[in-house]
Amino acid sequence: MSDATCSRCGQTFSIRSLFDLNGITYCETCVQKASQEAKQRGQLSSYVPLINKSICARCNTYIGSSSDAVQIGNLRFCAACGPLIKDWDYPQWLKVSLAALLLLLVVALAHGRRYFHAGREMYVGERLVKQGRYTQALPHLKETLRTARQSDKAALLAAKAALLIGDVDTADKALHGHNGGYFEDANKPEFKEVNDLWTRATNALEKAEQASKLAQQDGKEIEAAQLMHAAAAGYPELPSLAFAAEVYDAGAAFARKDYDTFLAIGKKQWSEHPAPGTAASLASALACKYVVTGDGAYRQQSEEMLAKAQQMAQGNAEDRKGLEEYFPRIRYRLDHREIITRTEYDRRFRNGKAASK
Repeated sequence: MSDATCSRCGQTFSIRSLFDLNGITYCETCVQKASQEAKQRGQLSSYVPLINKSICARCNTYIGSSSDAVQIGNLRFCAACGPLIKDWDYPQWLKVSLAALLLLLVVALAHGRRYFHAGREMYVGERLVKQGRYTQALPHLKETLRTARQSDKAALLAAKAALLIGDVDTADKALHGHNGGYFEDANKPEFKEVNDLWTRATNALEKAEQASKLAQQDGKEIEAAQLMHAAAAGYPELPSLAFAAEVYDAGAAFARKDYDTFLAIGKKQWSEHPAPGTAASLASALACKYVVTGDGAYRQQSEEMLAKAQQMAQGNAEDRKGLEEYFPRIRYRLDHREIITRTEYDRRFRNGKAASK
């Protein structure tokens, strides 16, 4: 009962020294070779000690190759233990507990689904931010904040992506809409980085606002242009600041009576950004050239640009309103060959009432 024979070498060994591989008995030396051969043939190559298959897994009774043994999975049981294991009835409390746990799992998964979604969106957004793809990252991070509103990390990532594409409004909502602008750890590098970006952006916008106020005053055009250039240099991520700086350069050139520069800027902005405003600005510069040269070609070109500006402004009330203020001054310039400032035009023809530039 305690010995058996290796099927390959024919030697007899203690059962404790033998192994079973695919239902065949081997000694320790032979089973290793047989396992390699089985693997090469694509068969199962794992083997187990024969003792594990020769005794009951429950009571340890020797069963050898008894026909009454019961095989359940990888285990063998004697005739007495087999039916007990096979027909084992789990306690009712255990069944109820298992059912309750499964129900809780389903509820938890259903409730947490949106948080899994938010986590995935933040993972994608963070990866895109690291790749410098801020425009693509922002929608994912906004989606994260819809669910995980209290997440410092999501708010900072969204603000960073927005600031680096010049979207200050979105950055403002991400920062100040997060716990009233409070973040748990203001000493974290991530917070300091975004805070520095925010400070740089807001400083630039403050300079731009100051430049806008100066530009409304006669004699302040050059100062306004310099301040707007400082704003554009401080926050290059916002392209509209650089565009505004060019507009103010045109105003400064007009104030200096440098109409060639005024015209060059007008042509450049019209070619790069065709719109009612750039068309009107180019018409203004061409009208100035007509006044100082008397060349009718400049007048014709100016009137053509005025017509384009009016055509482009159709359907946009704001554009039409701006042109209604600008056009009379350009027409006066063309009709009377006289260049006067907006303030002087308002004094003469609008009873001194200031109009938006």
